[in-house]
Amino acid sequence: MKELLCISVLCLLATHVVRHGAQRPNIIVVMADDMGYSDLGCYGGEIRTPAIDRLATEGIRFSHFSNFAICGPSRAALMTGCHPWKVGQKPGASIFKNLEKNCATLPELLKSNGYTTCAVGRLDMVVGNDWHDPTDIAQSLDSFLGSASGGPGNYFKEAKGTPWFKDGKTYDRPEGIYSTDLITDHVVKFIEKQHDRKKPFFIYISHYAPHWPLQAKAEDIAPYMELYKDKSLKTLMYDRLAKLIGSGLVPKGTELPPTSLNPKQDLASRELPLERLAIHAAMVESIDRSLAKTIEALKKVDQAENTLIFILSDNGASAQMTHNRKIPRGARPGDGDTFLNQGAAIASLNNVPFKGYKSSLDEGGIASPFIAWWPNGLKNTGRISHSPCHIGDIMPTCLELAGANYPESFNGRKLIPLAGRSMLPLLQDKEVTDERVMIWPKAVREGCWKLIIRDKTSVELYKLDSDRNESNNLASKYPQRVAKMQALHKTHYPH
Repeated sequence: MKELLCISVLCLLATHVVRHGAQRPNIIVVMADDMGYSDLGCYGGEIRTPAIDRLATEGIRFSHFSNFAICGPSRAALMTGCHPWKVGQKPGASIFKNLEKNCATLPELLKSNGYTTCAVGRLDMVVGNDWHDPTDIAQSLDSFLGSASGGPGNYFKEAKGTPWFKDGKTYDRPEGIYSTDLITDHVVKFIEKQHDRKKPFFIYISHYAPHWPLQAKAEDIAPYMELYKDKSLKTLMYDRLAKLIGSGLVPKGTELPPTSLNPKQDLASRELPLERLAIHAAMVESIDRSLAKTIEALKKVDQAENTLIFILSDNGASAQMTHNRKIPRGARPGDGDTFLNQGAAIASLNNVPFKGYKSSLDEGGIASPFIAWWPNGLKNTGRISHSPCHIGDIMPTCLELAGANYPESFNGRKLIPLAGRSMLPLLQDKEVTDERVMIWPKAVREGCWKLIIRDKTSVELYKLDSDRNESNNLASKYPQRVAKMQALHKTHYPH
C-alpha cells in the first residue's frame, strides 16, 4: 500500500511540473566505489576535496543516507528504484548478473522522456536488457564509455576480463592514462556538445576509484606521503570524529568503536601502511578533480545553474585483503604493475565513526556520504538533512524532476512498484518526520530504530539518532520494538 501511494504521489507531482512549465534540470549522478563515510573533506576527512566541499557548502549534505552494502545490490537499487533482491540481486547472486525483466533503469526512463543520456566508468545495470553488450547499452544511452565487468582491474591499462566499450562498440583503451582521467575527458566532451541543444541531459559518472587495486599517479601520491608520515591512524580517526561532531553530521558524544581503534591486524597494518593510506587518498582526490572539471564544463555551456548533482558511494570502505599481491621488484607501490588492498586498519579510518565495512549491515557497510547541489532548485543551502533516505530514492526523485511518470510497463516488461520515494521535499527544506521503513536482507530500519538480524537467534537493536555508531544494543531492553521490527522485516522481505 505504501509503495502504491508513493507512486500515486510521484505521478501527481510529475504532472504538476509539466503543467506549470517548470524547466527540467540536467541531472548528474556521481558514484564513488568503496569510498568511506568520512573520506571527503566535508564529511570530516583530511583528504583534499575542495570542489566537492564547495558543492556541499552551496548544497545539502545528508547524514542518514544508506546503500545496500555491496556494489551489485546498491547499483541495482540506484538504477531501478526497487529493492535489489526483487530485480536480480538476491543475496548470493552474482553482482555482475543482468537485471530481471521486471524493471526499467533510470537512463532508459529519462531517455524515453526526452533526456539525452550518458554513462561513464562502471556500466553495471545501466540498462534492463544485457548491460554486458555495448549494442544493447547503446539503445538507451546516447553516449557511454567504460567497462561492464564490475571492478577496475587496472587503472592504467585494460586488464584481462575487463573489456571497455564506447558508444556502442568495443573500445581499445589507451595504456598509461589513468581511468579517472579517461572518465573525465568523456564527460567534458559530452557536456560541450550540449551547448546548442534544447533537451536536458542525464550523466551517470560511475567512478572506479577508490576501489582496489590501490593505484594512482606518483605526483598525486607524493603529497599524501608527506601528510601522513608523522600521523598515526588513531590520531587521524579522532581528528575525523571531531570534525564530524563539530559539523553536526553525527551527535555529540559519539565515540569510536573498539573494533575501529583496534582493527584486525593485516598486511595493511604491517606492510606499506603509509603508502596504502597515501594511494587511497590520491584516488579520492582524483574524483574531486574530475568533478571540478565537470563543473567548469557546465559553466562554459551555461548549464551549471540548472544542473542537479548527486554525490555518493555504493557502499562503505572495503577491508578485503584476498587479492593483495607482493610488490614486483622495481615497481612503485600504486603503479599499474602493483595490486594492493587497503585492509581493515585503513578501512576503519575511511569509515569513521562506524564499525563494520563493505558487505556488512553495520553502518560502516551501508552508510554513505550524500551531497545534493542544484543552484536553481535547492532551498536553504549549506544545511544538513537528517531525514533517513537511501540509494533507491534517486530514481523517483529524478523522475519527478523530469516530469515523468513511472510506467506500468516498459519495452515489453511489466514493472514492479518502486521501493524508493522522491527526495524533492528534502531538497526544498521540508524535512520528513514520518517513521520511514527501509529494508535490507538481514536488517530493517523504522525511523531512528535499526534492527540487525545476525541469525535466527541473534538480533541487535540500535537507536541511531543518539547512537549513530551502534555501540549500545537495546534488544533486551525493548523486546516489543524488536518483535515489531521483525514483523516489518518479514512483511517486506518474505524469504
